[in-house]
This record gives sequence, C-alpha cells and structure tokens, in this order.
Amino acid sequence: MSSLSRTLLVVIGVIVALAADSIVSAHRQPAAVFSSPSIKPALFAHSEPDWHAIDAEALRYFRRYVQFNTTNPPSNTAAAIAYLKSILDREGIETETFESKPGMVTLVARLPGTAKLRPLLLMSHADVVPAEASEWSHPPFSADVADGYVWGRGAVDNKADGIMALITMIALKRQGVRLQRGIEMMVNPDEEAGGEWGAQWMVEHHFDAIDPAFALNEGGGGDVASFGTRMAGFRVAVSEKMPLWLHLTAHGTAGHASLPNPDNPNQILVGGLSRVMTMASARPTRLEPLVETDLAGDASNQPFPISFELRHLNWPWMLDVASRGPLAAPSMQAALRDTVSITIIAAGNKVNVIPSTAEADLDCRLLPDTSPAAFIRELKAALGPRIEVEARLSPIAVKPSSASGELWNAIGKVIDTDFEGLDYAPSMTTAATDSRFLRALGVPTYGFLPIVVKGDDGAGIHGVDERLSLENFNRGLRATYDLAMEVCADRSTTLTASR
Repeated sequence: MSSLSRTLLVVIGVIVALAADSIVSAHRQPAAVFSSPSIKPALFAHSEPDWHAIDAEALRYFRRYVQFNTTNPPSNTAAAIAYLKSILDREGIETETFESKPGMVTLVARLPGTAKLRPLLLMSHADVVPAEASEWSHPPFSADVADGYVWGRGAVDNKADGIMALITMIALKRQGVRLQRGIEMMVNPDEEAGGEWGAQWMVEHHFDAIDPAFALNEGGGGDVASFGTRMAGFRVAVSEKMPLWLHLTAHGTAGHASLPNPDNPNQILVGGLSRVMTMASARPTRLEPLVETDLAGDASNQPFPISFELRHLNWPWMLDVASRGPLAAPSMQAALRDTVSITIIAAGNKVNVIPSTAEADLDCRLLPDTSPAAFIRELKAALGPRIEVEARLSPIAVKPSSASGELWNAIGKVIDTDFEGLDYAPSMTTAATDSRFLRALGVPTYGFLPIVVKGDDGAGIHGVDERLSLENFNRGLRATYDLAMEVCADRSTTLTASR
C-alpha cells in the first residue's frame, strides 16, 4: 500500500472517529472500571462512633505524632512508635514492636477475628524526609493548626495514614464490633530510604507477625483537575514504577585552582550528567496498559479534543500529540516514560582547591516493563568510562495487584458512600512505596489514602509547607473505619439502612 493510500485511510479514520466521539461524549457513561457501584451503606447493629469526639481525640494524637522528628536519615522512629503503642496499650489492643537497627522500630497492632480468615493490614510509615525549617511558613515539626490545616513534615506523607489506622482500631474496640476477619496496623521506619530496614526487613524476618490476606497503604488518593477540567476522582494504586537509586563517583587530579586542568573531576562529572539528562529526555514515551485504561476512562469527563486524544492514545503519533497537550504536565509525563532526577551533587571543600573526586546521586524511576540491566548499560554508556556507578537501591519487578476482589470492591463502596459522586480507577503510581514488598509475595496491596487533594495542597509532599486540611483528615478517619467495617465486621450483625 502506498504512503498516500495509508494517509488517506488515516484521515478517513479520524473523520469517522471524530463523529463517533462527538456522539459518545454526549451519551457515554464512564467505563465500568471507573464507576463506583451503586449501593446503600451498611450500618451495623451497634451504635455509630461519636465522630465529633473522635475527631478531637484524633487531632490530638495526630499533632503529637507529627511533632516527633522522625527525619530519615537517621529514621529514628523509636519515640514516635512508643507513643502510638502507649495509646493502643491503654485501649487494650494487642501490640508488638520490632527493631531492625538501633532506633528503627516497627509497630504491629492486632484485633483478632472470629473466623479463620487472614487479616486486613493497614500499612503506614513513621519516617519522613528532611525539611529546611527556614523555608516553611510554620515550623515543620510544630504541627500548627492554622487556616484549616495541620502543618508539618509528614502530615500527608505518611503520618495521617497511621492515625487513621490507629483510630479505626480504637473505634472498633470501643464499639465492641464483632470482627469476622481480623485487622492489623503496621507502622514502619525507613520507607523514605527504600524500606530495607522497615517493611522489607519485616517481610523477610517477621512475615508471620502480619501474614495478611490483603493490605492497604499509601500511593493513591483523590485529586482534582488532572487536565484542568476533569472532576475529582480517586486513583487507587495497584502498581508502581521501579525505583533505581545510583551513586556516581568521578575521579580526577587534585591541584591548585589557579592552574586549571582537564582532569578536574567536577568537569568529568558535569559532562557525564549532561549526557545522561540528554539520554533521559530522549527516551520514548510508552503507554502502560494501566495508564491507557485510566486515561481512556477519563475521556468521558473531558471536552473535545482532549476526550478524543485520550481515547485514541494507541493510534500512531497520538501519544506524542497528547504529550504536547493534556499529557504535558510532569505528573503525566512521569507515568509515560523512564525518568532520571539528579538529587545530590557533592565535591570540594575550598574555593581555590580542585578536588580529587566528585560525586552525585541519581533517582531513576523505571516503567514496569523496562529492563533495569539494559537501562543501566545505556546510562553507563552516556556517563563514560571515567565515572563509577554504584546501585544504592535496586528495582524489584512485581506484578500489579488485581483490580477486583474483596478489598478492591470494598474500596469502591467506601468511595461511593463517603465521597459521593467521585470516580475511581486502578492506577500506577510514579512513586515507590512499601507495597512492592508485599506484592512480591502475591499479597494484593492497594494504594489508597482517603483524602482529596485540591489546588497546591499536594505540593508540600517532599517539599515546603506540607499540610493536611482538617476536612480531609476527618473524612479520612471515617473512610478508613468504614472500609474496615466493610471488610472485617461480622455481616450477621449488619442492618441495611441509610445514614
């Protein structure tokens, strides 16, 4: 077939698709995977918790928890974990702690079930990334309440999650809820450094202390206006990109800075980094099946031509076209390609001395179908032979959790009842979480933080002025409790009614 014939066929196809798209946009309902099931909430025979009192109690716990400086490094979580443990102990809830290294402490708490069913695990981590206090509007470990927010490092990532789990355990215990399936919470250290001495260590050395049927963790949540127009919706993470952290070292010849020499390790390193970033920017975009399904489902909420582009991303050139339009945002591009970020550069200690070594760290995030070995070979070729490469965190390739089953369905019901009108869909998160250690063992694990991020509220995560609104916090408390009830409570005690 001639190139002219192929072109004519493409043009005809576009015309037909455009006509169909205009009709579908007017009448189409979101794809089933994106639509929440239509249900009535289930109420249980015991009374509902006093949420007004619980909100106030939870806020006290949350603020105090944020005030513990659990910066990683060194990821010393001992005091924060002891605080959480003291609350649970006071309530008569079984607890156990595990120390992988001095100061790195994991907490596990349990409420047993009556049936021989493996438990639901609520995961979170206590460690946080560093914060430069001088840049913050409120001191990062003050947990100040201002303008309707709790301000502090870890407010979203990931201490709110821990308090939502803790309050759920307490409320279930106080209400005397009969649990058919047991429920556990696990709070780990070291997540922000890769999890080797936290969740990974627990899975490798003390998996029998948890052994869940499925788990809930960070990694997904609600957001608004992904393309500037879309209604709010939840992305529930069933997969994630693979983290690859690399340490680079360039060796050269030290000397007096008044005598420049071409063997300056800084020049060697800077040249190599420049070539690596050129390589990274040239890597092609690729459409992962999860991402394609997510974006195609989003099309029905978008105006033309965004709706058309999202429905036909597998067409020739369409992904490139959309990457210059609705998919141009960094958050979207990160889901479509392997990425490289230069995070640390260190060299020299005096302005008039050429150092003998220069170092840098790269945070690479690979799509699930990328070969880490092939990627490293390409990166080393770009760096050149003068720069040594050491892997500080190696990728773990794991299968996605299924977007079906008991916990997945329960998440959908909670979104439908507690966040009425919001869609949800399985997604791939571009960040790495502790979920990968459980997924590697075949444990269905879902990233679902029951909050809806609005505006620039999410910019503080790993950045400046991290904060969580009181509205989000309170809604998250209820949603986590409702999810536990849906999955774990003895259904023989339920009543069907509306709240």
